[in-house]
Amino acid sequence: MRVLLVDDDPLILKGLNRTILSQWPEWSIVTSDSGEMAVGLMSRMSFDLVITDMQMPGMDGSTVLKMAKELQPEAVRVVLSGHAPMLRLIESEGFYHRFLMKPIEPSRLLDILASLSLDTSEASLSSARSLVTGLERVPSLPRHAAHLQALLKQPEPNLEEIKSVVTRDIGMAATILKLVNSAYLSSLRPITDLEQAVEFLGVGLLRDLFLNHAGTLPARQERPGGLNLEALWGHSRMMGLIAQQLILHGTGDRALAAEAYAVGLLHDVGMVIIATTPCCGYQSVLNSDLEFGQSLLEMELSVLGTDHGQVGAQLMNLWAFPESFSAAVRDHHAQGRTRQSSLVGLAIHLAHLQEGEENTAPLKLLSAPNYTESTPISLPLLALWESGLAEWQRVKACALAQKPGVAP
Repeated sequence: MRVLLVDDDPLILKGLNRTILSQWPEWSIVTSDSGEMAVGLMSRMSFDLVITDMQMPGMDGSTVLKMAKELQPEAVRVVLSGHAPMLRLIESEGFYHRFLMKPIEPSRLLDILASLSLDTSEASLSSARSLVTGLERVPSLPRHAAHLQALLKQPEPNLEEIKSVVTRDIGMAATILKLVNSAYLSSLRPITDLEQAVEFLGVGLLRDLFLNHAGTLPARQERPGGLNLEALWGHSRMMGLIAQQLILHGTGDRALAAEAYAVGLLHDVGMVIIATTPCCGYQSVLNSDLEFGQSLLEMELSVLGTDHGQVGAQLMNLWAFPESFSAAVRDHHAQGRTRQSSLVGLAIHLAHLQEGEENTAPLKLLSAPNYTESTPISLPLLALWESGLAEWQRVKACALAQKPGVAP
């Protein structure tokens, strides 16, 4: 792992260097006490991780981050800073993956760096990570972006109308959850409810993010790489709504149900990333026939060297989403109900099975389904959920009982 540390305080650089090498003495660490020096180093050397302060004399951290994205597109970019103006945070949102606050406990920093390091021996994970690190933001549907901008330009924007747009759009939802779960803005626990995230930011910050600093990136094509974005957005929202209802039916937990909706909306975000990355050639996957029982993930892996579940999970990990998000996104196509690590993942997995889309290419999603919050879940799906939930709970309880120190 090759790391660049950037801070104008030599004592902080020394402390970071010592902390990291105490855990990983084999890592190669280069330090820079100015933004200008850091850019010079990045123009000559390759790094896997760039950690920079935000408030520095001369070239500040936001410029370092922007240059790092251009010069080192495959590097993970982390801000480690004390108080920074909110406007600076909004301006640089698309250029960092994590925003951490000083001071930070060494053990906490090491845990975060461990979660960001990657086993490069797994080629599919490396391919997935490379698609995500250079990403500034996830595209939005053009009509959603236009609608949100119109709302935010009003003298007194209606927050409920803003919620209605944001909670239907994959790109906007991803950006907002990334921002509210950064160390700078986060509360004591992760925010996984999209409506709560919108309320947390408020109209002023939303205007800064989505209107003044281009926080939305409208997709340039209706079918990038052959993918029907309108259909995928409709499918994703439907999966979120079904998962939300299943969780409510099974647990009555409204907070978990809200998380299920957010995960469902974002579960195919990796597909969006792959399709809107021109060099991937996603059209070749969509043109493939589902022969010999191959699943969509198997076709993606064969053609692209990775799959949309892994790409989405890498995004969730880099952007500090809760583990429940990344696990559900990674495993929603996994065979077997007990492969799911959470109830939310189980709900989304079973929703896919009910819809018969386990082996369906996204090109075949011809139109957005007619499904709303008030649509009751079908009796077959309800039966599938109840049996799947009982099986999942039984297996998890057995696994827990077998752990050392846990009473049967």
